[in-house]
Amino acid sequence: MKRIVLISVIIAAVLPASIYAQLTNPRFVELPNTPVPVPTERFVIFGPAGANLVTQEGVDFATVGSLMPYVVTPPIEEDDMPQGDNTNFRIEYLWQFSPQMTPPGPSALNVLRLPLAATELPNPAAAPPSVIAPTANWFLTNEVSVRMPAQTGEVRLTHNARYIFNEQPMCPGDPNDNLNYTINVVPRPSIRVRPGVSSRDLETISCIDEDVIIPTGETGHLLLDGYEDLNIQFTMRRRPMASTNFTTIVADQWLVLEGKTLEFPGELFNEPGVYVIEFLNITDRISRKSLDMAAVAAQAGLDLPASTYTVYIYPRPSTEVLQPVRHLMNN
Repeated sequence: MKRIVLISVIIAAVLPASIYAQLTNPRFVELPNTPVPVPTERFVIFGPAGANLVTQEGVDFATVGSLMPYVVTPPIEEDDMPQGDNTNFRIEYLWQFSPQMTPPGPSALNVLRLPLAATELPNPAAAPPSVIAPTANWFLTNEVSVRMPAQTGEVRLTHNARYIFNEQPMCPGDPNDNLNYTINVVPRPSIRVRPGVSSRDLETISCIDEDVIIPTGETGHLLLDGYEDLNIQFTMRRRPMASTNFTTIVADQWLVLEGKTLEFPGELFNEPGVYVIEFLNITDRISRKSLDMAAVAAQAGLDLPASTYTVYIYPRPSTEVLQPVRHLMNN
């Protein structure tokens, strides 16, 4: 059986220029970035039918709108291909991606060439099609990518291969032996305000150098949805209590979350004042698989009436400030 595989995207590390540019907390990461060309080790085999859809890494998940790559091993080794200038022989591959959603939308998704450079990502060129009838869904490459539908549901991938010699099919793959796989198209992760919570409730207080935990979940202010390894992108500004002038602390910074907890490191809050956190984006390990990271940026997945959260930071009470205790004079 030929291998059909999917990708998982990696993240590197750099911080934006700011007064906090020397942050060393390992939870701060760089903007998501796709390795191009995609390293072979980033692909895994499709999982078996009936595999656990959450824990089985081989089950293919993709978020709506993602640009996803797929690869198979050629049916013969490179050394067995005709050598020299002989172009009469080639291998063609059946790549058919059929949405199973309701409504179904297009009968098949456009098959694109797997991008070879980041500059190709906005409009990747189409994979070279077959010129042999039937041409539909047959292509000249074992590496392709497709743009997932904008709605959730399932996409069926059908695959096979055939040889072409002197423009005639030979050794055709048995249509009854097509490989069929299911791709699960899921929503992008999101940050939402819990029902009943207004934008005026999106505030909390804390002390200098303490980690700030924004309440989430059914008892908190915000709800975080998505698969594991959630990251958020945010910008933080600060002003003194008695001032209206804000200074940017960090801009467009990515933070690795602990589970689904919105916890910000205390090193960000080293002065008293009013801190405003602006949520820009949220990703999870599924959405970060996309070859086109613009598909999971630009506030994708956010559902906030106001994308800001206010934190009031106060100095810790200190007995040094309280001393000495004074009393009324004994007159």
